[in-house]
Amino acid sequence: MSGNGEIARNVLTARLEALEGPPLRLVEAPAEDGGLDLLIYDEHGRLVDVSYVPAELLEPAPLAAG
Repeated sequence: MSGNGEIARNVLTARLEALEGPPLRLVEAPAEDGGLDLLIYDEHGRLVDVSYVPAELLEPAPLAAG
């Protein structure tokens, strides 16, 4: 297996182990284009994955009652 293939396999294995383990911590961060980055951390505080949600898929924020 090539170096890149080995790295990809290791990354996927770490993600799977994290998902099967204790609950993960999710942190939402605004993306530059108005979307949302979801940062996923394991129980040790290590970044496991980053997911991106485009702005078109986000629900609009509720209007403040006034």
